[in-house]
Amino acid sequence: MASQSSISCKLCFRAFMTYQKLHSHNKTIPHFCSLFQPSSEQISYYINSFIVLIKKKLGFSRHAIGKKCFSIETFPENVFVYLFKNEEKFKYSPAKHKYQCCFEGFAGAAKLKEIFHYDHWNFRQNPFTNTKGYVLLEDYENTYQVKFMWNQTTLSENNREFTLGRMTCNFITDSGEFQENNEKQIATLNNQKSPEESIKGKFRYILPRPPLQNINQYSKFKILPS
Repeated sequence: MASQSSISCKLCFRAFMTYQKLHSHNKTIPHFCSLFQPSSEQISYYINSFIVLIKKKLGFSRHAIGKKCFSIETFPENVFVYLFKNEEKFKYSPAKHKYQCCFEGFAGAAKLKEIFHYDHWNFRQNPFTNTKGYVLLEDYENTYQVKFMWNQTTLSENNREFTLGRMTCNFITDSGEFQENNEKQIATLNNQKSPEESIKGKFRYILPRPPLQNINQYSKFKILPS
């Protein structure tokens, strides 16, 4: 039996003193058979929630640029698993009872379009200013991630255990000005380019492009006079 200071593996049932000594499990979910498949209505409900919460983080000014995060409390474990279990970067930690799934670059954006069944999940437009806010997944220098995580919190009280599932999403946003005079040309090329390439062609950046490692210091950059 494992001591109080040791960590028991849910796969091999051996006891370890630290998390680092646990072997990698990745996609192995020992209790998968107990996770019933959610209904299509339930899946659609949470996909819609993702899209709404992502778009609420998108803005049209320099203040809307940067690292963003949102959470959904009481998020069912089985919904998270069935949404992402077949993805290449889906991981599960039995020791921490925690899931993670990352989507990177234009390929990740395209994959999320398939999962969400919606092509425009990652941007929204302001028709009055011809600007768009969007989830930044790739630029001329780097690729970036949308990271979904699920973890469980347990409260023990009066000989009972209360559990809560929580989903968190982290991503980076940017904004750009829509070029009206290029709209017809872009529409013609849409059948030849991927949607991400088309979106990329529609924008010119509003601000100078500072390194993302300094993303929290945007207030130091001044807008150049027009």
